[in-house]
Amino acid sequence: MNREPSSALSFLSKRRAVTEIVVLFVIALAVQAIGFKAKCGPYDEFLSLYGADRVLHGQMPYRDFWTMYGPAQFYLLAGFFKLFGVSILSGRIYDALIRAAIACASFTLTRLLTDNRWALAAFATVILWLTGIYYPAYNFPVYPAMLASLISCLFFAAWLRRPADQRSLFLAGLFVSLATIFRHDSGFYIFFAELVMLTWIHRTRPPGEPMSHLLANYGRRLGLYMAAVMLIAGPVYLLVVLRGGFSNVFYDLFYVPAVIYPKMRRLPFITPDLIQQLHRPFSWDGRVAVESLIVLLPIFTIVATALALATSRRSRIFPENWQRQTFVLLFLLASLFFFKGLIRVGPVQLLQSILVCLTLLAILFGHRRQLGHSVVVCLYATALFLGVCSAATLSHVLTFARVNLSDVVHPQAQDSFYRRCHVPSALSRARCMRVEPDVLAATLEIERRSTPDQFIYVGDGRHDRIFWNDVRLYFLSGRGSVTRWYDLHPGVQTTLAIQKEMIADLRREEPPVIAINTTWDDTVEPNDSRFSSGVTVLDDYIHSHYTASSHYGQITILTPSRPYTKQTP
Repeated sequence: MNREPSSALSFLSKRRAVTEIVVLFVIALAVQAIGFKAKCGPYDEFLSLYGADRVLHGQMPYRDFWTMYGPAQFYLLAGFFKLFGVSILSGRIYDALIRAAIACASFTLTRLLTDNRWALAAFATVILWLTGIYYPAYNFPVYPAMLASLISCLFFAAWLRRPADQRSLFLAGLFVSLATIFRHDSGFYIFFAELVMLTWIHRTRPPGEPMSHLLANYGRRLGLYMAAVMLIAGPVYLLVVLRGGFSNVFYDLFYVPAVIYPKMRRLPFITPDLIQQLHRPFSWDGRVAVESLIVLLPIFTIVATALALATSRRSRIFPENWQRQTFVLLFLLASLFFFKGLIRVGPVQLLQSILVCLTLLAILFGHRRQLGHSVVVCLYATALFLGVCSAATLSHVLTFARVNLSDVVHPQAQDSFYRRCHVPSALSRARCMRVEPDVLAATLEIERRSTPDQFIYVGDGRHDRIFWNDVRLYFLSGRGSVTRWYDLHPGVQTTLAIQKEMIADLRREEPPVIAINTTWDDTVEPNDSRFSSGVTVLDDYIHSHYTASSHYGQITILTPSRPYTKQTP
């Protein structure tokens, strides 16, 4: 007789939870709209935008353009372009949806392990950092991978709560599979963390249960989980290898990230520039410096979490064992993401670990009365440090909120939001965004000197030493790269073999335009990218076959020195 009221209460509870998530999702979108950064950089954001644009033109990652990212971001973003048009703004909307979902997933995970108040605190800090981080890296493939990882944790927690619920374990593995096709490294870390937990909970058997029964249970669950992990990622990467070529896929996804990237992109944990900026902690640059210290948060949080787990074996933090196991899973994930980000230390590179640590901190505060004195002291010290860093980030959000509000309130102003969103069709991909006049002028020049079906090349002033190149010129002009090596990376395009391949592409396609941006020619980092490779064959070829026709700031447009007769390969 009590089943109907119980069922009704369960339905109302689920309905209330869904409503709560929808409201938080809308709030997260609103916060991002308020703190929207209209200016776009030349590189990271456009790696995804360019790849999605090329997919729309029938090209394929690894075969037609090289990339260290998984394929899913390009295809999902290309689908978004199909619906809303090809532009930076469309990409930003797609990215905002992903970030809002991450904040909601963090809220839900925290809510599983503590009360609603601290879940809301986790949500607020996560969306603040996702919105206000000084270098936001819009359309970074790590964000959808992060979202899939957090959702996988939710389903894994549901399985820990009810081990008979095999569907939750399968869905946990399925979202690991989704994370892997966005970022194969992120997928590996969530897979490893859940595999450790799956194995750990089968380390002991209940009294009277034979070992064979325990091993059989472990084997069945492991098989189900592994099948789910392979269900999406397996066919996707098999297709990628078959169509893109094994050598291309191996070089792009494994060799460069494992061998070249650590040598050419490694940064020290605390740079001398950061220490110098801290002498003026309340200036604009000083605000950035204080914000950059957030890279230390995972260390403090991981130490606090480890102390809490080590000192609470007898006095339990959580009332249920599955809650403790979920907490340990998040601890493992934060630690793995932290060690992954140690190569190129920075807020964006460590953001996966930072976001999980924000969830861990909220959970620990929700159970601070069950923690020892030393853990509570460590916890409050970490919270104070987080508050200092977050104040800098909040000032960033407020600064851009003031600028955005002014743009909306004064539509007739020279650089208002209204004017930026009503641009000539030739600049439609940059609508509503702030792009430097030199970049816009160079884009129009490229469009004037080429047709959409022709390929161009965007390079640096020198190719024996590289920082990065102006990838946005490809996307803004709607032109593809003459070579698959469009994204210039030290240790890759600085080598003789790849420069010869690029020259062969230039000879075959004979691009009508080459754009050279010298902005980063003198950029030097404390890693192996600061050394010249001594390889100048690509520069020699460009200088001998192309002539400067116009200059826009540090961007030079080059055209063929003599009329070409395109040869058949």
